[in-house]
Amino acid sequence: MSSELGFLSLLLALGCAVLQSFAAFRADEHSGALAISAARAQAIAALASFLFLLAAFAASDFSVANVAANSHSTKPVFYKIAAGWGNHEGSMLLWALLLSIYGAFFAHFQGRARPDERFAVGVLGLLSAGVLAFIALASNPFERLIPAVAEGQGLNPLLQDIGLIIHPPMLYLGYVGFAVPFAMAMGGLAKGKIDADWAKRTRPWMLIAWGFMTWGIVLGSWWAYRELGWGGYWFWDPVENASLLPWLVGAAMVHSTLVLERRGGFPGWTVLLAIITFSLSLIGTFIVRSGLLTSVHAFAVDPTRGLAILIYLTVSIGSALALFAMRSKSFEADIRFTPASREALILINNLVMSSAAAAIFLGTLYPLFIDAIGAAPLSVGAPFFAATAIPLFIIGMLAMGLAPLAMWRKGTIMQALGQSRFALGIALAGSALTIALKPGSFIGPLAVGAALWVGAGTLTYGAKRRKMKWTLDQWAMVMGHLGLAIAAIGMASTALFSTEVSKAVSPGEITQLGEVSARFDGISNIAGPNFTAERAQISLLDAQGKVVRTLYPERRFYPASGMPTTEAAIDSHFLGDLHVTVSALTEKEGQVTVIKGWAVRLFYRPLIGWIWVGAALTGLGSLIGGFGLGWRYRRRIPRVKPVSEAIS
Repeated sequence: MSSELGFLSLLLALGCAVLQSFAAFRADEHSGALAISAARAQAIAALASFLFLLAAFAASDFSVANVAANSHSTKPVFYKIAAGWGNHEGSMLLWALLLSIYGAFFAHFQGRARPDERFAVGVLGLLSAGVLAFIALASNPFERLIPAVAEGQGLNPLLQDIGLIIHPPMLYLGYVGFAVPFAMAMGGLAKGKIDADWAKRTRPWMLIAWGFMTWGIVLGSWWAYRELGWGGYWFWDPVENASLLPWLVGAAMVHSTLVLERRGGFPGWTVLLAIITFSLSLIGTFIVRSGLLTSVHAFAVDPTRGLAILIYLTVSIGSALALFAMRSKSFEADIRFTPASREALILINNLVMSSAAAAIFLGTLYPLFIDAIGAAPLSVGAPFFAATAIPLFIIGMLAMGLAPLAMWRKGTIMQALGQSRFALGIALAGSALTIALKPGSFIGPLAVGAALWVGAGTLTYGAKRRKMKWTLDQWAMVMGHLGLAIAAIGMASTALFSTEVSKAVSPGEITQLGEVSARFDGISNIAGPNFTAERAQISLLDAQGKVVRTLYPERRFYPASGMPTTEAAIDSHFLGDLHVTVSALTEKEGQVTVIKGWAVRLFYRPLIGWIWVGAALTGLGSLIGGFGLGWRYRRRIPRVKPVSEAIS
């Protein structure tokens, strides 16, 4: 019964989305109120639909095809519920739910005040209607399986992890959140209003979406580091790149909007960035769910679904770019600033981030295009992305470290550098030390120096303002920049100074990795709630041979899916992680695979924990800025404003 109720709720949400868009585009007071009510009702109906789906998973209702394909009765309840969004249909319903929630909040807080915001409510309704119609027609998560099966197939074991359970909702909060700036861009273009006031009303939504996007990306990399067993956190996988693209352009958008708000500059550029950011979010959805690639992240392999998503993407992006082409010349701004002013440095950073996104975009999609036209397969791997994007990131960080200390409009390079002497000294010292520790490396010392430059420059900015009253903007900037500096130091250190060793071992044998001594004590067989495992015991020894810590990496097997996984054991410290995995050495004897021995693999990853801490701080700063600025703006506008006055 929950399946039928869930689908009815889905159809109700679709009807409310259509009503929302229809009413919002009408210029009368009653229609405006109706659009807001429809947005609220849509969110409630979408939430009910999603809860009915989760109830089917929690109850192991294998008469629902989605549940039968992605769950199993022996799976822990927590993972049963999380499987609701660990598949294509459920993840799309979550996407639609979050879009409806954003739309409801936007309509509630800003849907009455101004014509451009009314128009934005209509755009959000259209976006929701498209996604909900796609789910109902091509990706129904409530489809019945007749006859029902006695047992489900289970969820991919790699997805049965706390990191990946939290990662998709957090990432979607970023992906979908960029729909609000996109809708505001459409409203501003349609109503002829892209100015400082528009920026002030839009930037909180940008910061909120970008903060969630930051957390979503870092949770995904943390999951990869812990779960995939290869000791890395980023592989330049197409799906990883698909999330990085809107993050990069979104960062440019946030900073460009600041110039528009403070100086009235870059209105057309800012609107274009808002369009591109959400467009890249849609393209990321298309890449993951169209069947274009095979990845642990990717769900759909049905070309019909891919075609439907492509049509949705084409209509959404095409109409937005067409409106921009028709109206953008109306928003040209003539502002003057020196080459070393804050505006100029923000513009440089914008161009660098956009160029990096363009390089990653081409490197990600070009092989897919080559494959689509039937040409010889082409692989673009991590070396290409590292060689093109990382130098651009370093240039961007140089501008980032200088911008907060530069003056608006008439800053000079000597003025900015004069305030950056401390940061410059720290950066040069860090680069010199890196060269001494890692001779022969060029990019590495530059990356360390750039990260220290940003961190020390941010601390200098904070020290100069320690006796002044801080605004939310300043808190968000300091937390964001300092967090990025910390994360960049972690990335550079991990890339430069990581070590690893792999060795076949017998019980009692010691493996040495630098100063780390790890003794293999043997294997024990254990049984989990829905898996069996061979658990290794690895004892870490001090210089005297005494055991100081014991780690338990595992090799798991999930009978429901027939898949093995490697579960790493990680000894984390402030200065680095010891990452340990175990694998079986097997041989074929006739038709039987026999385990002949065991191998351990040790990775030492210096300062890798700084990546998670720094990125978390950056995301937190963005969210504090977004929610804080939104609340401050909300307090300054009338609680109730007649629609007739707003549209007159």
